[in-house]
Amino acid sequence: MIYRTFGKTNLKISQLGFGCMRLPLIDENDPTMINETEATNMLHYAIDSGVNYLDTAYNYHRQMSEHFVGKALKGGYRKKVYLATKMPVWLVKGKEDSQKYFDEQLKRLQTDTIDMYLLHSLGKNNWKTVQEYDILGFLDKTRASGQIRFVGFSFHDELSLFKEIVDAYPWALCLIHLNYVDDHYQAGVQGLEYAHKKGLAVVIMEPLRGGKLANNVPKKVLNVIKKSDCKQTPAEFALRWLYNRPEVSCVLSGMSSMNQVKENIKFASNDYVGTLSAQDLALYRKAKDFYLSKTRVNCTQCGYCMPCSQGIPISFILELFNDACMYNAVADSQWAYKIFIPPEHRADQCTACGECEEKCPQKIPIAECLREAHTLLSTKT
Repeated sequence: MIYRTFGKTNLKISQLGFGCMRLPLIDENDPTMINETEATNMLHYAIDSGVNYLDTAYNYHRQMSEHFVGKALKGGYRKKVYLATKMPVWLVKGKEDSQKYFDEQLKRLQTDTIDMYLLHSLGKNNWKTVQEYDILGFLDKTRASGQIRFVGFSFHDELSLFKEIVDAYPWALCLIHLNYVDDHYQAGVQGLEYAHKKGLAVVIMEPLRGGKLANNVPKKVLNVIKKSDCKQTPAEFALRWLYNRPEVSCVLSGMSSMNQVKENIKFASNDYVGTLSAQDLALYRKAKDFYLSKTRVNCTQCGYCMPCSQGIPISFILELFNDACMYNAVADSQWAYKIFIPPEHRADQCTACGECEEKCPQKIPIAECLREAHTLLSTKT
């Protein structure tokens, strides 16, 4: 396993981290039904093979991931890893809530100390919550008590806000969405470089876009990958792009099978920093351009269309719609639509009031797009 320096800390972190959001399930339609025997074997194998960074969150697997991780780290495994989890900022409605959720997380994880505690999914609204309820003050106090070793945040918004948040507090780390297709999405490569220059460790989520860059890969993209001098799978092609960057501290993989664990560990056992040539990088641009050419809706996920009077998560639905079309991932998007969006908030509840379209800076015909999205995402395959 290759280890990288973790920002300004003295820690050495495995370049592959284990993301505990897509653990194997007993019932594929119920995210709470984690196959604990299989998932524990996977986690122990990864740790025994050198993976020392585990990432979970309050809400993963509908609040069951932390419970599982706490049990799986018994028998001495807790001491072998750096454990990261995240505060559900969107649930904080008062100053006392920060402590309430943190105490609950300690109990779930069966630990006295969280190594990396992140504010989850910061964007315009959650950042206002952080300021309104003095969550940064809570982090100061809890870090001083020794219950938190390092503090950070995960991010889902525009680059300008990312820079503002980076500059607002002495963070140790940040977690950003990044892959070779989404190099300018949200914080993007510019955010990676900015945070790195500020001394933050930068952890990467969605390196394979939830597996979409590894599965059902279009023939045109496969042909691009074959032009590389390296013999590699689509997953390795995507991971190499990230491992090539010295600013990357750790790449999280949400592994759901032992085979994925073994393949990822094998690939992460080599150093790839600075190994991509100009010709290699040109191949990534070609693959990216092909995927982007299949975009159905020019939604930037800015969130200005929200909130919807019908409670429809507009940007999330449009993202699922785009993913289905861009990545040959109709079944994945249909599953997410069914699992994460209750019937009363699905796209067919749109009344075409036009409020969201007035606010959309991209001038997207949102009502029409929602109708198309619902037709695709709700059709049985």
